[in-house]
Amino acid sequence: MKQEFFFQKVFDQELEVEILGDLKSDNSTIVLLHEGLGSASMWKEIPILLYEELGLNILVYSRSGYGKSSSVQLPRPINYMNIEAESYLPELLSKLHLNNVYLLGHSDGASIAAINSSLKNNKYNILGTILIAPHFFVEEISVQAITNIRKIYENEIKKKLSKYHDNVDIAFYGWNDSWLNPEFRKWDIRNFLSEIENPVLAIQGDKDPYGSLSHVEVLENKIKGKFDKLILKKCGHNPLIDMQKESINKLKEFIFQIEKENN
Repeated sequence: MKQEFFFQKVFDQELEVEILGDLKSDNSTIVLLHEGLGSASMWKEIPILLYEELGLNILVYSRSGYGKSSSVQLPRPINYMNIEAESYLPELLSKLHLNNVYLLGHSDGASIAAINSSLKNNKYNILGTILIAPHFFVEEISVQAITNIRKIYENEIKKKLSKYHDNVDIAFYGWNDSWLNPEFRKWDIRNFLSEIENPVLAIQGDKDPYGSLSHVEVLENKIKGKFDKLILKKCGHNPLIDMQKESINKLKEFIFQIEKENN
């Protein structure tokens, strides 16, 4: 297995990047977009599993303020996910000369994937979009869960997260402060969803403390093209960890069907 680690300059940032496979090959590339407290290394074994199961290239990176990537000034702007989707992500993929990609995002990363999939000026072809526990608007359940995690951050979570971030406070408070800012309640990307033309797969646990099934319902109603979903019972916020076999089997089914149609 060919594996590369490097830093890629994107505008004013140096982003931590990991590649599995060969980007110069004809294979499609799955781009992993991490959650609001995630990083490249927090995907753990998932990139390798996906590479072994699907045989496609895998691109993993840490957004600015996360992992080993460049730091950021706080507070983050309220529309930080829109900025990532409309500027940094397309610039990164263009710099790496990618042509055919799948966007696979979790939580914040899923919101970023959805926004980017709606754009008409991308220089790459999005074959499919996989949205795991996405957020399209702000729910009270999300605000409450994010309030609760803030209360235990210093004593219970900071030490664990510090293994995955060079500046763990920037990673945590950049995300947490944004979601708990009263102005953030106005954030809403539902209008982007009807602009997505490529196939979409949504995966959501029915016991996710950070978001209800309402997001999948909105997505299903808005998407005009091919749509599929997997609702996992007794599953929390991270189906790729909590119910790994079921989630990866569904991913394989979704991606292999698209690959078959395109070959």
